[in-house]
Amino acid sequence: MIGIVIISHSAKLAAGVKELAQQMVQTSVPIAIAAGIDDPQNPFGTDVLQVQAAIESVYSDAGVVVLMDLGSAVLSAEMALEFLDEEQKPKVRLCEAPLVEGAIAAVVQAAAGGDIDQVIAEARSALTAKASQLSVVDSTDSTDSTEFDPVGGTGILPVVRYATTTKEIHLTVQNKQGIHARPAAQFVTTANRFNSEIKLQNITKTSNIVNGKSINNVMLLGIQQGDKIVIKAVGEDAELALIALQQLVDNNFGEKLDKAKEDINQNYNSPSNRSLDPSSVTLDRLVGIPAAAGIAMGAVIVYQPKLPEIIEEQTDNPQGEWETLQLAIKTAQQQLQHLINTVTKDQADIFQAHLLYLDDPALVNRAYQIIVDQHLWAGAAWKTVIDETVANYQTLEDSYMQARGNDVIDVGWRVLRLLTNRKETCLDLTEPGILVAADLTPSEVAQLNPIQVLGICCASGSATAHSALIANMLGIPMVVGVGQDVLSLPAGTELAMDGTTGQIWVEPSEEQKQELQLQSNSKDELPREVITQDGHTIPLMANVLGEADAKLALDCGAQGIGLLRTEFLYLERLTIPMEEEQLATYQAIAEIMGTHPLTIRTLDIGGDKPIPFLNLASSDASSDRHTREPNPFLGWRGIRQSLDCPEMLKIQLRAILRGSYGHNIKVMFPMVSSVEEVRAAKEILAEAKAELRQEGHRFNEQMPVGIMVEVPAAVTMADQLAAEVDFFSIGTNDLSQYVMAADRTNPKVAKLADALEPAVLRMIHQTVSVAHQAGITVSVCGQLASNPVGIPILLGLGVDELSVNPPAIATVISVISQLSINQAEMLAGEVLQLDSALAVRQYIRLLAEVGNREQGTGNSGQELT
Repeated sequence: MIGIVIISHSAKLAAGVKELAQQMVQTSVPIAIAAGIDDPQNPFGTDVLQVQAAIESVYSDAGVVVLMDLGSAVLSAEMALEFLDEEQKPKVRLCEAPLVEGAIAAVVQAAAGGDIDQVIAEARSALTAKASQLSVVDSTDSTDSTEFDPVGGTGILPVVRYATTTKEIHLTVQNKQGIHARPAAQFVTTANRFNSEIKLQNITKTSNIVNGKSINNVMLLGIQQGDKIVIKAVGEDAELALIALQQLVDNNFGEKLDKAKEDINQNYNSPSNRSLDPSSVTLDRLVGIPAAAGIAMGAVIVYQPKLPEIIEEQTDNPQGEWETLQLAIKTAQQQLQHLINTVTKDQADIFQAHLLYLDDPALVNRAYQIIVDQHLWAGAAWKTVIDETVANYQTLEDSYMQARGNDVIDVGWRVLRLLTNRKETCLDLTEPGILVAADLTPSEVAQLNPIQVLGICCASGSATAHSALIANMLGIPMVVGVGQDVLSLPAGTELAMDGTTGQIWVEPSEEQKQELQLQSNSKDELPREVITQDGHTIPLMANVLGEADAKLALDCGAQGIGLLRTEFLYLERLTIPMEEEQLATYQAIAEIMGTHPLTIRTLDIGGDKPIPFLNLASSDASSDRHTREPNPFLGWRGIRQSLDCPEMLKIQLRAILRGSYGHNIKVMFPMVSSVEEVRAAKEILAEAKAELRQEGHRFNEQMPVGIMVEVPAAVTMADQLAAEVDFFSIGTNDLSQYVMAADRTNPKVAKLADALEPAVLRMIHQTVSVAHQAGITVSVCGQLASNPVGIPILLGLGVDELSVNPPAIATVISVISQLSINQAEMLAGEVLQLDSALAVRQYIRLLAEVGNREQGTGNSGQELT
């Protein structure tokens, strides 16, 4: 991927440009900054050696694009080029594009897989969209017979007469902000995943047809909410491209603002609609703003977290306070990283943004300034900055942006709790009920258990806040903006609430409860066994990361843990977690699971999960394995890393073995590609057993041992591997990318890493067949196990057990309960003969449509598609 270097006289400016550009893309782009000089009195300037180091830090054979502001920044860039190796110089290009707009355009094009010429072209044309919007250039001279291309220089290209394979779709943009910078970046990134030529037109405003793979061209169209657009595609994967782009537009570019909810919010906030005014309150009925759909009934649980009291005290040691604040921020970052590792991907994206706040120079540098200038202690300085920032958000007219102030509060109080040594308030409920609070932060909502918290009512808050978004993800009905009267309700008061309309009933009558019960989409009691229509019981396990996840898994109906990811014990640490610490964690989770099985995967680090202290763990001091790997997914990861650090592996195996005494624990080795690796790991396991016997520790001598099947080599050697272990677990995420030779983090090829590709399904079929011949079981713990399209295929291929993330369990139970194994086997046999993942999906969809016509209903079809 192309590397980007940002050179500026101001370190703050460069950091801000980098952060802004990074927020435009989902893929990590190598970006380095060289800005400012080490002079506290006069920090503005550029340093040639700093520029050279920045270029080298992101250098690859793909090339590096350097953007800079004026004056000495240009001179420093030119001089730094002279210091580079001769083989590097031709691949480093200085670009005269405007710094801010150019960096954004360059990063988006680099993330989309563009080459160095494409990245530079996008950067150079970055001002075109802004100029057009400000009427500096005239983009209205085009006619229906021309295509507008601001990158091309003249603006007019010859007419392109599409071949008969051209396909097009007509859509209306619904998200409130239209296709501004971030949605434009998503559109371009998605378009660049496909080989087809993509064209975009805003037919509401202009006849211009632009290149849909150029962020500048897309933004130039000025597409706003309600505008009608046409997307055209020509090429071999045109249909797939249009499907992906339509999903992007239909999903409002991830902004989660459906029109129905927006209309409801406008009605509730309309002064003319008195009956729905959030301030309208009666003794038996309250009305708020709907934030997360669903009906809930239960007793009031009052949540009033105690916030630390911050007193504005002076300090005689500003430097010490600054260091204290830096330590608190670093610890908060570690807490957030742990939270990111324990929640779903969609929730993790929210907390990734929280990490950015803690890196924001506008917050951190301002706090430093207050500490030094006003001699305030760290807590008072930090609270001042947070209060100022939140106040700034509240002055914005856009309600969506106002709601971001809630994220700043969340991040700010996380740091303040650390500075005041106050633990975060935890909800440990003995009975389920409806949570009543002034407001809730995203962190607080993310840790709620949907089985215990039936609904949420907040006195204030916003339907567009991230806390509401997470409540939606968890399936917890939520109403916000109810008013302060809700806080006066005594604990235990019975409430009924409708998160779709915003209505709340205090002490509802039996008739009201019965009426709501009829409408309710609350889950029925979860079955103790998951059984197909023809009587086959399918063990359903959970993939978890820590104790909280394990509790949620049981509450959601899991019959055990099919994959305990142990990475959370190792991440964000400077030392190896020792045996007693690991043992306490494994025993705690095993106690939660009772007699249910607990499968513990040994450390699976590498690829996209590096560990800082591993260079301390390795005994090979001369090794360069800890340097940045050009392709980490094919590098030092999984069992390879564990076998190179045998003492670290033995510590973990000793803890697992000791935890196995009296518990149903299994151990599993990840990323196995050879029989030799399994035998080496079992040898270390045998050494751990011998040591424990000698020390008098008890453990399960017959603890089952399994491996992850994620590499094609493991599939082809499955017969010999099956002789070494007690079970297989197939990781379809990694298996897909290795079978298809497609990095699932690379947007140019990620679509190829599809677990529904027949090549991947045949690998699964081969693994299951060989395992069953050897008399061992096979589980699937990848995302395919929770895919309604994939579930019947996996069961038809003979997979014995499924393991999924806890929130997906209800969906999996629903799908399995509607299946027949005989039908699933016939289905699996058919899809193995198809030629693409698209063909598999189309075949499943066709079967669903036929079934719907026969049954006279559309429900099952929706689930399968």
